[in-house]
Amino acid sequence: MIEKVHQRYNSYNFSDLISFRITKLDAQFADLQVKEQQWPLPGPDVMPMYKKYLTHTYKLSQNIICACCGCISHDIMEFEIVLDSYGPLRRHLHIPEDIDIPFDFSCGIDLLDQNHVLINKLGITQDKCIYLCRVCHNQLSKDHQPSEALANFRWIGSVPEELRDLTWIEELLIARVYVCGSIVRLGQRNNASSFFGIKGHIVFLPQDTTRLIDLLPMSPACLSDMVKVVWTGKSKPDRSRLRSRFTVRKDKVYNALKWLVDNHEDYRNNVTIDEERISGWESTFIAVELLDSIGHVSDSSVEDAARDGFAMDNPDDDDITDDNTGTDNDTAHDLPFTSSGIVDVNNITEIPDATTLNHLTQLKGDITANVITGSKVLNQYDCDTYFTSAFPTLFPYGTGKHRDSRRDTKQLSLLKWVSLMLRHSSRSISHIFPH
Repeated sequence: MIEKVHQRYNSYNFSDLISFRITKLDAQFADLQVKEQQWPLPGPDVMPMYKKYLTHTYKLSQNIICACCGCISHDIMEFEIVLDSYGPLRRHLHIPEDIDIPFDFSCGIDLLDQNHVLINKLGITQDKCIYLCRVCHNQLSKDHQPSEALANFRWIGSVPEELRDLTWIEELLIARVYVCGSIVRLGQRNNASSFFGIKGHIVFLPQDTTRLIDLLPMSPACLSDMVKVVWTGKSKPDRSRLRSRFTVRKDKVYNALKWLVDNHEDYRNNVTIDEERISGWESTFIAVELLDSIGHVSDSSVEDAARDGFAMDNPDDDDITDDNTGTDNDTAHDLPFTSSGIVDVNNITEIPDATTLNHLTQLKGDITANVITGSKVLNQYDCDTYFTSAFPTLFPYGTGKHRDSRRDTKQLSLLKWVSLMLRHSSRSISHIFPH
């Protein structure tokens, strides 16, 4: 065996290999010398690179909306364009005359309006063609109504003037149910480069929500049950500077409630306006209950740790007050305002014993269980109005619920419904967790 190895290596002419390698190294060295003499090389032409960058940016910055499901996308390649005479539109996006839609859903195309076709007007091109996302187009081309379609009882309607520009406190006062709360964090800053952030800003706390409120507005004294305000910093909060954050306008709340009682299907015939409570309010007042419950965190190490992570402030929204110079800027915008969501998920609001009893009542078979019924915490699994009653400014007519028996075989899962709402052309669902 050893002899064969020797024979193998003896067959190579090492002198030739060494000569070849030296020649190759000489050539590489000569090439390196040429490059050194030519350095620095001229850079590439930046204009084509800049044009490519702009083209790609513009391509992704445009909002393209599917007329069928109302969802936003940014890539034209994900869409099909059809004419207004496309037959499946009239067959599967048609709203029967016996179904009442409480707002005008005409799109401006006579052929579709005459056939009561419900589509998103933002999905219509200037030359009256229709954008359809691939998912909707695939279903329509097979002569099926997409479960994602707005015509599948997903219509919402535009927000009326009465419900626009409500403050976060005013929205709480007119809601029928509270599925989440907020931890509002305020702090003094004097440096424009100082960004406040929150680490671990999703907090799970049990919510005792057992019924829908039928007498509104809610008392401001109950706000502290849904909102906790925390002041961070060594200095104590100046209440006079916080007033703008906690203002309630009486007429705005009353007009919003009046509109909801007349137009929102969860409020109509279910909610009574507490005229006596509203009449006792001043035209504009401060929710002093929240100010009285402010917590104070003065430990500087905690404040420093809060600066880690994501910045929650928009530096363009807040003016900076310099205490050293005594500059008195507009106090409505000189405080960093951040907050955390308190989200009720996974049935954590329900008492474990109540959950067990509820499961027992749903058992099928020969098992018998004696259950003493009592108050049951509301949740999205068995309450159709769970979200539409909680966020009336997002669902002004109470339509577009996550559950609707009229969808029949085209029911939407909660995850699918939330996904569609987050991509809805109004983008309004993102304000469910505004802080």
